[in-house]
Amino acid sequence: MNMNTFERESGVVAKLSNLLSQHIVPLFSNRRGGKPQLVGSSVLVSSETRSYLISAAHVFDELKAGHELFFYIEPKVIRKLSGNLLLTKAPAGMDRKSDRLDLGVLNLQGPALPPYPKVQKHALPIGAFMPNALPREGKQYLLVGFPESKSRANPAARDLVSEPCGFRNFSAPGATYSKLGVTPGSHIVLSFDVKRTVAPNKEIRAFPNPSGMSGSPIWLLYDEDGSNDPTQTPVVGIAIEHHKTERAIVATDIEIALRLINEAV
Repeated sequence: MNMNTFERESGVVAKLSNLLSQHIVPLFSNRRGGKPQLVGSSVLVSSETRSYLISAAHVFDELKAGHELFFYIEPKVIRKLSGNLLLTKAPAGMDRKSDRLDLGVLNLQGPALPPYPKVQKHALPIGAFMPNALPREGKQYLLVGFPESKSRANPAARDLVSEPCGFRNFSAPGATYSKLGVTPGSHIVLSFDVKRTVAPNKEIRAFPNPSGMSGSPIWLLYDEDGSNDPTQTPVVGIAIEHHKTERAIVATDIEIALRLINEAV
């Protein structure tokens, strides 16, 4: 995409970013003092009669460590995570940091299934996923999620405000993929300079600390060789890592999440 098109579409992309945030759910865990702490983001998905949360596996590992995770379904009303959880696996004898896919899918079960209109959260149809959207070059991507630094809690009032943030950019060069030990076939690497990012409205600004954005969906905005249907902005990946030294965000292709969903069924 040339820069003229990039700038011309900035207003539309800013509105789209706000619209897409209705499918993104911040996940919290209670820490000392009962103060909710944001641990990651997730995307709420529906497939036929089933509902899922998709996030990074290391976010869901909080459950394995004995910590309750929850999200808000109404102001001051939480829903604890419950259901069938499937995670990608690290190589034998290795920890989660060695899991280069780092994805998890929770088949939500129990009461209080989506939608959650009082907090404007609605499930994204699984048909909006676009796996294996190769090549990575010639495409513009949008990441929207909930940074921990933009989450403010008041335990006494049982009130919490989380603000979504987004940025858009192109794929990093192939050399960056190699340095990070991933390939375009399984991952998307976005160039990301925390001191200088392009907001959805085209504004160049410093980005909040991205801690808490693991599990955020990566949306495909523009494909030089695609149809670019304005009614469908597909999810192509899930953010799993921030590499400050390489100035990059790494996402796993959404095809891995689809595999886990099929296993859950």
